[in-house]
Amino acid sequence: MIGSKNDAKGKIVIFGQYKTGTTAFFYKIRNSIPSSTKTLFEAQEYVPEKEDAYRWVLAKVILGIPDGSAPIKYDTFMDFGRKIYIVRDPRDWLISGILFSVQQIPSLYEDAELTRIMRLLKQKEKDPGSLSLIRLFEQILQAVPDQSLESIKKWLPRHHQWLFDFEDQLHDYYTVKYEDFVDGNIKALEHYLDIPLRDEVVIDEVHNHVIRTKSYGNWKNWFLEEDISFFKPLFEEYIYRYGYSNEWSLNHRQTILPEHCTEYIDRIVRKRKKTSNCHTRT
Repeated sequence: MIGSKNDAKGKIVIFGQYKTGTTAFFYKIRNSIPSSTKTLFEAQEYVPEKEDAYRWVLAKVILGIPDGSAPIKYDTFMDFGRKIYIVRDPRDWLISGILFSVQQIPSLYEDAELTRIMRLLKQKEKDPGSLSLIRLFEQILQAVPDQSLESIKKWLPRHHQWLFDFEDQLHDYYTVKYEDFVDGNIKALEHYLDIPLRDEVVIDEVHNHVIRTKSYGNWKNWFLEEDISFFKPLFEEYIYRYGYSNEWSLNHRQTILPEHCTEYIDRIVRKRKKTSNCHTRT
């Protein structure tokens, strides 16, 4: 059993991009190990404490090209005994990322801007074929200085190459697909961690807003031919590297559920506004 005194295997780090299921993985493991565990949620660095020699340590670390403001000190997590590297079909990742970005851009959840975006999303829900993903994305990016579809087109290959280079630096790690986690195919992960993982995933209220569909393959309801032409060459290397299907056929009858779109946006924006107002008052 890992987690014993002075045992590096009692230190677990989860590496992954935003919107790859890192929060669900974090709580799945957190709920399966002792309550005395030291947790680091989206930590910038790991600073060892004397007590860490006698307790479990669980960290969730977000991956991405450093933006220069507060770079994550990834090297401080490299001595963890268990390292999990999460991947996800980039087409589903894109949908989740675009929707989640609305509450990440303060100018977008001002009433007038939010109304504009919600109108477009409702149109997409009602008739998925009436609005391409890249045109929707283009409208969202209007609220972000110096961002455009062309800048995203240049950024994505650099971002993927950074992820590949990061993974190549890892040793004694385990790559897990978000899709396997959703399907409950975690026996190999349990073997790697040397612990049984509980079936339920109980997520603290402060973090439960990040969960959206708990499924995969939904990009087939969102993409149009225009989107495939734009994103297929950008995702090709990632798809090949991690063994995802390079089949780009769309659902004949596309369906976008409000709870995975406008209702989700409404929920996460209201929570972000509430949090912002609380910080302002204090």
